Amino acid sequence: MQNIPSFALAALLNFLADKGVERDVLLGKLSIAESDICSTDKKFSASEYERMMQLGQQALGEPNIGFLHGKSSDIGQWGLLGFIVLASENLWQALGYQRRYQCLLGALGTAYHEIDGDIVTMRWLSSQEASANSIEQVITAWVAFAFTHTISDQKPVSVHFVHSPLADVAQYREFFGCDVYFNAPFNGVVVNRASLESPLINHNEEVLQVLCCHAENQLSEKKAGASLSVIRQFITEVLPDKVPELSDVAQHIGMSTRQLQRHFQKADTNLTSLLNDVRRSLAIAYLSQTDLKIAYIASVLGYSEQSAFQRAFKRWTGSTPQSFRLTPTVIPLQKS
Repeated sequence: MQNIPSFALAALLNFLADKGVERDVLLGKLSIAESDICSTDKKFSASEYERMMQLGQQALGEPNIGFLHGKSSDIGQWGLLGFIVLASENLWQALGYQRRYQCLLGALGTAYHEIDGDIVTMRWLSSQEASANSIEQVITAWVAFAFTHTISDQKPVSVHFVHSPLADVAQYREFFGCDVYFNAPFNGVVVNRASLESPLINHNEEVLQVLCCHAENQLSEKKAGASLSVIRQFITEVLPDKVPELSDVAQHIGMSTRQLQRHFQKADTNLTSLLNDVRRSLAIAYLSQTDLKIAYIASVLGYSEQSAFQRAFKRWTGSTPQSFRLTPTVIPLQKS
């Protein structure tokens, strides 16, 4: 299970309370204390976040509660990263910060973007725990931020969700101002490249430097403690180019290989296990949320041969990549 920071649950809780859900009753059903929600050090499981979303949906009778939450554009849902994005010069710069500090967010997935001429596709690879409402919340929040904080009236080219519509599609088209596709091959937003260069209203270079300094300190602390989230992000970033070795990871976090090995022993894991865990999660996301060819997926996961990837995937899931793509199922999380 991924750890979800308290600020993400706090943002959802505040949204639901503003909509009329009784705060104390909701927390009681979740067996969560108000003090834990307010604690910056507290982490929650993905299932707790999803359960809060589900209870809010039931209480309000809103099938697409994630979409509605995303429209609220609460910067607090992104923690420190949200305020860094807010102070950025433009969305291009914000995307760079999002990539660098993603491991501080503890989100239910991974964001990345692809450039094709004047078109940029921003994709969201959600984790297995993420519900359709969570996916809608993330993507809607991206667009809501752009609508609220940029000096531009440009709309996306199109918005895409892999799941079926949760509510009337007309309300999505009205908000996004573009075509919205459900049962699509991926989750994400397609935009004109120029729209990402529009200035952000609250850009402040001095504030940005202070916030980035704080984020770098948090990142350094995670690296110094050999945080597994930092190591997983590093593996994810370098896999398309090479399969990282122990020395690569050690250099990235500023440890000797011997120190890193001792840390892995204390955490009851090793690089091979983490590598397989990342590959497995990404493979499931790519197969269920994109139309990328299996040979390409194998290559970006660091496999020199497609057959090696197919054998590994069969070992992890009991299914071939081809079969899984046709009938994706929830695969229990486990160490590989």
